[in-house]
Formats: sequence, C-alpha cells, structure tokens
Amino acid sequence: MSRTALLFRTTALIVIITMASRVIGFLRQVLITNEFGLGWETDAYFFAFNIPSTLFLVLPGAVHSVLIPTLKGLMGDGHLLERQRLFHRLAVWTGLLFLVITAAGMIWSAEIVRALAPAFSPDKQHLTAELLRIMMPSVFFIGLISVMTGFLNAHEQFVSPAVGPVYNGLAVIASIYLLGPFLGMKGVAWGTTAGFAVFAASLAIPMFRSKYRFLRNTSLRPDALMRSMGERFVPILAGMAVSQLYLFVEKIFAGGLGDQKISALWLAFSVVQLPIAIFSGSLAVPLFPLLSEYAKRNEMDGMKRVMAKGFLYQYHVLLPATVGIILLAVPFARLFDYSDNFTVKDTMLTAWALAFYAAGMVGWAGRDLLTRASYALENTRTPVIVSLISFLVYLPCALVLMRQLDHGGLALAYSLVSFLNMALQAVMLRKQIGRLFDRTFYASLGKGAAASAVMAAVIWAVSALAVRLSGAESLPLHGEAVDALASLPALPGGWLGAVWLAGIVALAAAAYAGVLVAMKDDTAAELLARFIPRRFQIGRRDKEVD
Repeated sequence: MSRTALLFRTTALIVIITMASRVIGFLRQVLITNEFGLGWETDAYFFAFNIPSTLFLVLPGAVHSVLIPTLKGLMGDGHLLERQRLFHRLAVWTGLLFLVITAAGMIWSAEIVRALAPAFSPDKQHLTAELLRIMMPSVFFIGLISVMTGFLNAHEQFVSPAVGPVYNGLAVIASIYLLGPFLGMKGVAWGTTAGFAVFAASLAIPMFRSKYRFLRNTSLRPDALMRSMGERFVPILAGMAVSQLYLFVEKIFAGGLGDQKISALWLAFSVVQLPIAIFSGSLAVPLFPLLSEYAKRNEMDGMKRVMAKGFLYQYHVLLPATVGIILLAVPFARLFDYSDNFTVKDTMLTAWALAFYAAGMVGWAGRDLLTRASYALENTRTPVIVSLISFLVYLPCALVLMRQLDHGGLALAYSLVSFLNMALQAVMLRKQIGRLFDRTFYASLGKGAAASAVMAAVIWAVSALAVRLSGAESLPLHGEAVDALASLPALPGGWLGAVWLAGIVALAAAAYAGVLVAMKDDTAAELLARFIPRRFQIGRRDKEVD
C-alpha cells in the first residue's frame, strides 16, 4: 500500500471519529443554549471558556510541530531510552509550567476578566470570573494532552487522541443535566474541566503501551535536544498564538456590542467547525508526519504532490460547504432552536455571523496546510511573520466592519484575513521550494467553482420547493443590517426543518459530485473510488480487467 493510500485510510478513520466528536460537540452547544438561552450567562460561560479553548487550539499544534520531526529521527528500539527521557523531561516541565499558569489564572481571575471585558456589567464580570476560576485547571490537563498526543502521533497512533474530545463532550453534556439544575452555569464549567481531565487520562494507556514511562533518577536539566526543540518551539508557539488571537480579540470586541453577540459568534463558529475539523483537521493530523518525512529526505516533488492532494481533498469538501452554509444560514442556525429559551432573535444573530464565517473556510484550511508545510521544512519564521501581518490587518478591518455589520463584521474580518494569510504563505513558500502546484491543480479548482454554481442553483430550487410544500414563513429579522437574509428561503423549524435541511444537503452534495464526475475531475474520481465499495466501481473493474 502506498503512503498516500495509507494516508487516506488513516484519514478516513479519523474522519469518522472526528465526525462523532464534532457532532457531540455541536449537540453540547445546542443543549447549553436550549437550557440557558442566548443571554448574559451563556456569554459569560463562552467568554471564560475562551481562555482554555484558545490554549487547546494553539498548544497541541505547536508541540506537535516541534516534537514529531524530532521523534522521527529517534524511532526504533535503539532509541527507546532517549525517547523515554525526552518524554519524562517534557511531561514534568510542561506539568510544572501549566500548574503555575493554572494557579495564576485562578488567583487573578477577577482581574483578568475586568481587563479583557470592561464593557461587561458587574454581575456579568463576577460570573465570568467564577467560571474562569473553575475552568482554569483545564489548562493543566491541556498541557499534558499536548505532550502525549505529540508522542502518539509520532508513532502514527492517531485514534486515541481523536477519541479524547468525545469523552470531553460527553462529560459536558452530562454536567448540563446532572449539575446544571443545582449549580447553573457553574455546573457546566465543572463538567468542562472534568472533560479535559478524562481526555488526559484516556491517553495514559496508549502511552504505556508505547513503552513511555516516568523514569527514576533522570535529570530534569534540559539537554541539547530539548534546547534545540525550545528554539523552534517559541516562534512556532508565537505564530500559532497569533493565528488564534483573532478569535480571542474578536470576543473582546464583541463584548462591547451587547449581550448575546459573544454567544452568537460562538455558536456560528461551532457550525463552521464541523466541516473544517472533520475533513481539514482530520487530514492535517496524518498529513504532517508524511510531509516531515519528505522534507527530511529532501524529496520536494513528493512533498508538493502530497500538498496538492491534501488541499484538493479539503477544497472539494469545504467549497460546496461554504456555498451551502451561506445559502442555508438561517436553517442551520435554527438547529439550535428546540426550546423557548432560544428565540427568533437568537436564530438571526447566529445566522448573520454564520454566513460570514462560512465565507472563509477554504482560506482557513489552506492557511493551516501551508503552515504545516513550512513547519515540516523546519521553517518557523515564515508562519510567524505572516500571522503577525495578518493580525495587524485584522484589527482595523474588524473595527471598521463591526460598525457596518455588527458582530457579522467580526466574522467577515476573520474570513478575509484567513485568505490573506494563505496567499502570503503560498508566495513565501514558493520562494523557498519553487513552484507549488501544476496546471491540473488549478484546473481542479476551476471545476470546483463551476460545480458550486450548479449546486447553488439546486439548493435554491429545492429550498423554494420546501418552503411551498411546508408553508414555512420568513422569520422576522434582527435590525436593518441583516436585510440580506430576507432573500434566502426559510425552511420550517424543529425536526421537520432538520429533515428538510438534511435532504437538501444530500442533494446538493450529489449535484456537486455529479458535475465534477461529468467534468472528469481526477481528485473527485479518486475520492469517489475510495468511498464507493469496490463491487460498485464498474468502470474501475473494467479498467483493471483490461
């Protein structure tokens, strides 16, 4: 089996697991909003959770970017003791560092909230500080998770780290009903911390099976290997921190726009994360070790082929997802509407942010892919510089657009700078390794654009039919800024609307795939060949017989 085929098989398994974890995570958001609504308490929870969440998005990726290339040179039984010593030192130092950070966050939680959310009311600041104090221990567990997942991924063990978020989501859901009735939103915060603790504990068994132990009489003094990793880790962490700083600053800006805006942005972002995390994130996990191997052997042509295939796999999923989510923003937002606590206004606030977030999905995925390619080449400088430039562009864009588009402007600013980041990284990476992609790559991009146009027509026609058959009425809109949503079809709410939405999504996906097959796109043919059972691949069987 080729490395590319093995990559796809591993990716397919991780996609299934990630899909389960993201569905559970999405269900967690639905249940929170249905129990507590989209009010100031929910804003307080999401704002407080923003700190451990940002670390969870930044730290594992930074650790993996340094650790995996290092461990690739230490594989084999002859290097077992070196790997064990490295694990011992990293785990101990990481644990101590994040214990200090955890303690500081718990002690000064009120001061942190007052500094980051000055526009919050006193009651809202007080609740946010309490929730932050409860969730700060999550930071310690996130540090341990980052180290253990890095070692496991280096051994090409991707399943256990992918299952961890499932445990996390289930713990939060359980807390909504077991602790929420007695402790309110504080119960959900305790469930969040417990979820990260369970995630970390779940990785202990696969680490033990991989022969990693804490060693006695092992010096904690950093050796040459750790110092070398540290020199690369700092710029990588800085680059990834800046890349996530958009979302952190976004919540600060949204705090000044009034109640509900932070929660609306968070819910919209959770919808967009479903296709990105399931397909883009799942591909990135096994892709990085493969890119690192090609880079270590200086096989640039092989590395470029993997990059092209990886981008096209994501593109042909995320481009149709972008079109579909924008056109069906209101029906997707209504998925949160299963109780009286989630109002029509909440739906429209979420849909407004969702449409603008969705516009940047391809740029987001491309940015992350090119960043990992640079890290595989041990080029830590380019992603940091590009991220800093993009963030400096984001700040004025966000301030200008939020005045015109309210919280939707913040989402649009994030989408725009994602494309800017991707473009700048592509230019700088090309200077380093030469031309990145061939003509067939760009031809596939064009075919995807054409297929998306056909798919958009299908969505519009079937949505209009659904409205006529169901008798759904347009929802009242929130403010003049979202008048554009009035032109979109409004599917019925509740479970009937969810069924209609699922059917429309399936038809749209079939239309997109059908157009690509008709245009003889190689990437689409390869994807379908891997998903469709072998006995149904008539053309392929005939070709093999010939």
